[in-house]
Amino acid sequence: MIVYMGYEDKAWVYSDTRVSAKLEGVDYYIRDGFDKARAYGDKVVMVMGSLPMAEQIFYDIDFSDYQLDTIVSITSKVYKEHNQGEIGVYVLALDDNDKYVIHTISNLNDFAIETEVITNNVIGAAGANSDKALQHISEQLKAGIPRHEAIKSAYQHVADEKVGGDCILHQLDNTKEFTLIINRYKTYEIFDENPLRKFSEMAAMDGTAKFKKLILTDGNNTALLNSETRKFHLNNWDIEGVGSLDAQFIQASALTAEDGFINDLTVNALKTLDKTDTVGSKIDYVQAKDNFLKLVTGTITNRIHAQNSNGELLYWTDANKTNLTTSPTPYPFYDLTYNPIDKFKLYLEGAGDTSYPRMILGVGDGVTELSGKAIIEKPTGKLNISYHKSNTGTVREVTLDDMGITIRANNDGTVTIEGQNIKVTATNKITLDATNGYDFA
Repeated sequence: MIVYMGYEDKAWVYSDTRVSAKLEGVDYYIRDGFDKARAYGDKVVMVMGSLPMAEQIFYDIDFSDYQLDTIVSITSKVYKEHNQGEIGVYVLALDDNDKYVIHTISNLNDFAIETEVITNNVIGAAGANSDKALQHISEQLKAGIPRHEAIKSAYQHVADEKVGGDCILHQLDNTKEFTLIINRYKTYEIFDENPLRKFSEMAAMDGTAKFKKLILTDGNNTALLNSETRKFHLNNWDIEGVGSLDAQFIQASALTAEDGFINDLTVNALKTLDKTDTVGSKIDYVQAKDNFLKLVTGTITNRIHAQNSNGELLYWTDANKTNLTTSPTPYPFYDLTYNPIDKFKLYLEGAGDTSYPRMILGVGDGVTELSGKAIIEKPTGKLNISYHKSNTGTVREVTLDDMGITIRANNDGTVTIEGQNIKVTATNKITLDATNGYDFA
């Protein structure tokens, strides 16, 4: 469930972290710790629906340009790939008039964008138990309870198998020198007043089984597995023929003096982040996914203490940050939120046999999509090197193709050739064509 509000010329959105599953029409609690609202650039994106679809949407957005049209395309693509249940994506942002808006994208309206302006005193909600929550908020406000307390109380009021975990708040502030700032806060833990329905343990005649407690050892009483402590002692196993491996964290001891190595590594995505975790720090890193590679400078905007899939807090074992543990140490391991700035992109334009490499260099000035940036691309039969002028995006370009070389500076551009000795040689002829005549100094 999400609750959004306009208040004090800011936009606020609350979300919970519970994951549930439905079996034969009944909802069951699975786990907590899944952030349903996440900041991307100047937007907060909230996803509700099937967990595999939600995870895939967040994953794809993380490697996108964060634009609204791109988020719509990702949502539609993921829904068609999974073809199950419902999906709802809500994007909190600023419109062209600097007004807070929430865009709704859902398979229920064929992924058409529905937009609502969030002005002061507007309160809305979406997702599980949202009607019941809004009714509770209204009653609390009539009783004189402050807005934020009323919303927090509503999460406590409707907590069940579908809503719970932690209450997370994102605040969009566009009042500080007209610069949008997104703040993220963990407001409080949602306590469940009633027992939660969970999947029951069972052993079936077909050979499948579930156990509350299982301890596995070998003939020498060497520990192999303990379900009570959630420890699988892989150092006491040799594993052969792993078909696929899905892991939250992987750490390997170094096989050389400084760096480990892995042969024939295939991954869907890669980030070369270091271990810096201070809010406000800037980190240069490489990001690769599918058919593109980016050089990025990311500013850490927020951090929360990371958990493993069992909800246990994670820590570095020591100040060198070499290994992770669930045993408390003075060195927390953080889940970081970045504000990325792309400084270089390398990718394939097009698809299949006709695709070709393209590079975009520089941050640009933001006036147009390409102003202040340079492009190097190699389509069939030519090589283009271009710079797009600041503020306007006007092209200054050198093209090498099968016919020859073209130097172009559009509009008010000037082409200057300087050198101590300049020689111009033509095997056929030299043609000069100037609208306003010639000036030979």
